[in-house]
Amino acid sequence: MLILEVLKERLIKSELGQEWIKNPLLFQDIWSIEELGYTEEECKIGQHKNIYFHGFSLSWLKLLTKLTVLATIRQKFSLDTATNRITYLRQLDEFLLTKGYSQPEDLTDTLLREYVSQRTTKYRQSCIAYAVRLWDEEGWVKLSYTHIKIKKKLPKIETIPEEVLYQIYNKFDLFPPPLERLFRLQLVLGCRIGEMLRMPRQCLKQEGNKWFLLRWIEKRKQWQFYEIHHLVTELVREQQKFLDFQLGADSKFDNLFCNVDVSSHRSRGKFQVEPVYQPEILTYGGTAYWLRGFREEADLKDKYGNKFELTSHHFRRTKASIMAYCDAEDEYIAAVLGHGSLDMLPHYRQRSLERLEKEANSKGYVDKYGQVSSFKPRKLRYEKLAEILKVSTPLGECHRPTILGDCQSRYACLSCDHHRVTLEDKTKLEADYASLKQDLQQATTVGQDRRVTEINRLLN
Repeated sequence: MLILEVLKERLIKSELGQEWIKNPLLFQDIWSIEELGYTEEECKIGQHKNIYFHGFSLSWLKLLTKLTVLATIRQKFSLDTATNRITYLRQLDEFLLTKGYSQPEDLTDTLLREYVSQRTTKYRQSCIAYAVRLWDEEGWVKLSYTHIKIKKKLPKIETIPEEVLYQIYNKFDLFPPPLERLFRLQLVLGCRIGEMLRMPRQCLKQEGNKWFLLRWIEKRKQWQFYEIHHLVTELVREQQKFLDFQLGADSKFDNLFCNVDVSSHRSRGKFQVEPVYQPEILTYGGTAYWLRGFREEADLKDKYGNKFELTSHHFRRTKASIMAYCDAEDEYIAAVLGHGSLDMLPHYRQRSLERLEKEANSKGYVDKYGQVSSFKPRKLRYEKLAEILKVSTPLGECHRPTILGDCQSRYACLSCDHHRVTLEDKTKLEADYASLKQDLQQATTVGQDRRVTEINRLLN
C-alpha cells in the first residue's frame, strides 16, 4: 500500500495526474465505454459495453494500467489498442509474480526484455515501450527498456483475385438486398466496415448536378462529404427507399443499414428464407456472420481450386489496389480510403507493378527481357507501359516503374532486379567484364578484401 501512496503523490505532481487523479474511473474496475467518450452507436456496432481491469495482483500496476488506457484513448487510439494494452500489462503482472518481483523498482531492462521475448510480438513490445515512455515522461515510474529488434514482415495485402471477384458479382444476389448494397458500396467507396455501418440514413447532398455522400472517417474522427458517381447515388437511394418501405418513412432509425435477422429460421438456412428487418444497428458480428455464410453458399474458389476466405476488409483492399493499378496519386488514394498516413501505399504500388508487368507480358509489347514485340497494341494504356517499364542504361535497360519513385540503387544496375539486357548489349558487357577483371587483380594485389568481394559478386 505504501507503493500505491507514493505513486498517487507522484500523480498529483504531474500535469496529467492532476487532471486524472480526481477521475472516479480510477477507483473502478469496470469502465463503461460510453463514459470514455465513445458513442452509443459505436458500442452497438462493436458489441462492447465495458472494459475490465480484473485479474491484477499488483495494485500499483493496475493503477498505472488505468492511466495508460486513459492516455491511449485521449490520443485517439482505437478501442482495440486500449484493450490490448490492458491484456499485455495484466500478463506483465502475472509474469512479475511468477518471478517473485512485486516492487516497481524491480523492473529492470533485463526483466522487461525477458517478458517481451516470451512472446516476441510487435504488439506486446509496442505496449511495453509506450507504457514505459508514458510513465517516465509523466514522472510516475522511471524505468529503462531497450527494444528487442523484431524483423518486420511486409504487410500482407489480401485483395480479391479477379476470378473470385467475378464469382462474387455473379452470386451477389444471394444476399438479402440491403446486404448486397452494403458490400457493393464498400467495394466502390473503399470504406472500413465500421464506417459503412455508421453511415446515416440521410447521407446524400446535391449541389447542381453533382451528388455528395456523407462519410465517417475513422482515423480522423470526423464526418466528411465526398463527391460520388450518379450510379452510386442510385444505389444509396435504393437503400433509403427500402428502409422507408420496411420501417416506415417516419421511423426514427437513422442509419442506412439495419439489422437483418433470420434467427427464427435457423433450420432452413439463412439464404433460403425471408429475413426480418429490424430498426437496430447492424453489428460487426452480423456482417461477419453473413459473409461466412456467403462464401460457403457461393463456393468461392481461386484459380487453384482453393477456398477463398472472404472478409469485409477484402473489399477495401481491392479498392486500394485498383486505384494504385490505375496510377492514381498517393494523396488521392489516402483521401478516398481515409488513411492516416501514406505508409501502406508503397505495398499497393508494388502489387500494381506486378500486374502491370504481367499485362505487358501477356500483350507482348515489352517482355521481362526488354525485347519489344512487333505487335503494337491499340489501347493507349499499353503504349504507356513502354514508357513506364523501359529506360536505357549504359549496360542494358532499366525496367523500374516510375510509380515506385526515385531509384535508391543508382549505379548498381547489374545487381538490381529491374535490370534487363539483350544481345545488343553484349559488346558493352564484355568490355565491362574485362574492366572488372583488371579491377579485381588490382584490389587483390593491394589487399582490398571488401572490394574483391564486391567485384566477384558483380562478375558472377
